[in-house]
Amino acid sequence: MVKGDFMSRILNLVERQAVMSNVRARLAAEVPSRPGQYVAEDGTIFGPCLLVSRECGSGGGLAARRAGDLMGWNVFDARIVDEIARNAHVRQRAVQNADERAHSSWERTWRGLVPDDLADERYIRYLREVICELGRHGNVVIVGRGAQYILPPQCAVRVRLVAPLETRAKRVAERRNISLDEARSQIWTVDKQRAEFVWRIFRKEVNSPLNQDMMINTGAVSIEGAAKMMVAALGEKFGVVPPKLLAPVMEDVDTLSPASARQDH
Repeated sequence: MVKGDFMSRILNLVERQAVMSNVRARLAAEVPSRPGQYVAEDGTIFGPCLLVSRECGSGGGLAARRAGDLMGWNVFDARIVDEIARNAHVRQRAVQNADERAHSSWERTWRGLVPDDLADERYIRYLREVICELGRHGNVVIVGRGAQYILPPQCAVRVRLVAPLETRAKRVAERRNISLDEARSQIWTVDKQRAEFVWRIFRKEVNSPLNQDMMINTGAVSIEGAAKMMVAALGEKFGVVPPKLLAPVMEDVDTLSPASARQDH
C-alpha cells in the first residue's frame, strides 16, 4: 500500500471514530449509559471494546476485522495504531477531544507503567494515549500493541487467538509464498518480538490465559467461527448486540399495525 493511501485511510478511520463518539456523546445526554461502558475511579468512561491479541499466523487480524464488520465497529490494527502514535499530526486529531480528566488518568497510569530506562519512552507514551482515547470512544476493535494491558478489563472483551505451529506455518507459507521452514522461522521471530514487547513494557506474559477473557484455537475453529465467538462474548459480557441482528427485529416492529400491536399487549 502506498504511504499516502495508508495515511489517508488512517485519517479517515480517526475521523469516523470521532464522529461516532460525538454521536454517542449526544445520545448519552438522554441515555445515561450504554452496554459495556465502564466508569473509572476518576470518572473517565471507557468502552465497550474488543481487544484482540494473536499468535503469528493464527488469523487474528482477519477474525478481528470480521468481528468489527459484524458489530459495525471500526478496527484499528497494530500497524494503524503504530502510525498514529508515531505521527504527531494524526495523533493530535485522534486525541483532540480528550478532556483533562482523561489526560490526568493517562499521566497517572503512565508514571507507573513505563520503565525509566526505556529508550523509546516517547513513542510508548503516545501509544498509550492513542489506545486510551480509542477506548474512551468505545465501540472499537483494537488488534495488538498491548491494548488489553492498557485499558481497564471491565470495559472490554479481551481475546487471544492461537493455533498449532504447523497450522500457522502452512498459512504463512501459502500467504507469503515461502517454504515451511522459512514460515516457521518468521513465526518464531514475530512471536518472540511481540512477547518481548509485552514483557518489556507491561511486565506481562503474553500467553497467560489470566490476561484474557477467552482464547480461541483457529486450528479447530474457522476465522468466521472465531469472529462469531468474539461477538457472542461481547453479548455475554455486556449485552451488546450486533446491529445486523437488531435490524430485522426493528423492521418487524415497524411493520406492526396498530391492531396487531394492541393484540400483542
